[in-house]
Amino acid sequence: MHCPKCTNAMTTSALVTSDGVEIMVLGTLASGHRPLSAQVCSACGYTELYAAQWTEEIQQARESAVLEAEPIAVASAEPAL
Repeated sequence: MHCPKCTNAMTTSALVTSDGVEIMVLGTLASGHRPLSAQVCSACGYTELYAAQWTEEIQQARESAVLEAEPIAVASAEPAL
């Protein structure tokens, strides 16, 4: 994709908070939250925001992110006497 202002190449980036949490946009009740991404021109700074269309891939990625975020039980590392 090329910048509509200066015709330079634009790059796509997911939007995340400083804590690494992906920024989502609320869709309809049927579609739920969707990830937000940005097309950014590094030459002039022009930015366009896009909300991903709700697909099965997004649902699967969302479910796997929730599973990865769940705490994992860790065995105690106390030294044996």
